[in-house]
Amino acid sequence: MLRQIALVIVCVIAIACTMTFGQVPPVPKAQQPPPQQTPRPAAKGAAKVPTPLTLRQVLESLSTLKNSKRVEDQISRAGVSFRGTPETLDILKQFGASAKLISMIPAPPATPEPPKPAEPKIAGALTVACEPLDCMVVVRGKYEGKTAQGRKTINGLEAGVVNVEVFADGYEHVIQSVQMEEGKPREENFSLKPGTVLRQQNAKAALLKVMSSLGGIDGLSELADIEGSGTLQWTASDGSVEQWPMTFNKRVGRDLVITFKPRDGQCTGSVAAKVVKAECRGGLKNSGEKIAEQGTSLFLSYQLQDVLNTLMARPMTMSEGRMESPDSQDNYVLTIGKDGLITELIYSIGEDPPIRIQYSNYLTVNRSRYPGRIAMGRQNAEPAWVFTINSVRSKLARNP
Repeated sequence: MLRQIALVIVCVIAIACTMTFGQVPPVPKAQQPPPQQTPRPAAKGAAKVPTPLTLRQVLESLSTLKNSKRVEDQISRAGVSFRGTPETLDILKQFGASAKLISMIPAPPATPEPPKPAEPKIAGALTVACEPLDCMVVVRGKYEGKTAQGRKTINGLEAGVVNVEVFADGYEHVIQSVQMEEGKPREENFSLKPGTVLRQQNAKAALLKVMSSLGGIDGLSELADIEGSGTLQWTASDGSVEQWPMTFNKRVGRDLVITFKPRDGQCTGSVAAKVVKAECRGGLKNSGEKIAEQGTSLFLSYQLQDVLNTLMARPMTMSEGRMESPDSQDNYVLTIGKDGLITELIYSIGEDPPIRIQYSNYLTVNRSRYPGRIAMGRQNAEPAWVFTINSVRSKLARNP
């Protein structure tokens, strides 16, 4: 009865809609929704593909079933999704897995063996030569020992760049990079330079030798008060060379009087209490004062005995036959001959160009030696001032 009543209501609604709106137009095919595909039911009796077991599922089955064979059957049907690493197999054994179950777990893929390294290329022998004395040798961070008679040969080095280090007590550490080639021997020379401490010790020894060659303390004291004669040669601005005979009297300290006696007149230059002055007469009056004043100052400034007295109170270093005494104000560089006598002095002060003083033709003055020629000028240029000493006498000479 209820079903009939519902059918009647539906019909009434349909008739009312038709009367109100007219006939419903058909929907265009382009706007019609596609027919829904009804999935087909699985065929009866089709087998479901099993999912491989995870390690966790296998462990849970071993723990729950307490029977390794039943778990083996599960694995034989579904397989596993993990590999049998040593750690994994150890866990399975702890949960009671049988040897058969263990054998059913696939092993991890084999790791390929790394390629064998190429055979190293061996260089020829390396010979290390040291001078001026034997040294310790380190090659590629390995101590190879000490040279014998200045030489050390190292074999078996790989080809390529090697760092070679050499050192000796008191000398500077030296490092050089050497390119070694396969099968080719090579010799590398090292020249060791004294370290600061050794250079200072050598300078003290050299200074003592110089003083001994000049007559020692007694000899230098005799040169503190001297008199003599000679010639001053100087070069004028026009390139002409003038020669002035001279006599000099040097007293203790910075106290000097020089008398120049050229043909045109006479000039007297003096230094007292650091004041330099000159007076001329005859043809040199008003024209020779500057030359006489400059010549007197230069002659006093580079008296060798005074230079050595100054250097005795200063730190010095010695290297390659040259003794040096740098200071914040000035710098002395002395060259010493084989006889222990000074042959050259390079003196510089501030930013001024260095002055070169040459000492030669030493004269014997009692127990001391005095340079018979003192030439002065700029470095790398011909001397502009040359003092030639014919005779010199010490007024402080002692009887032997």
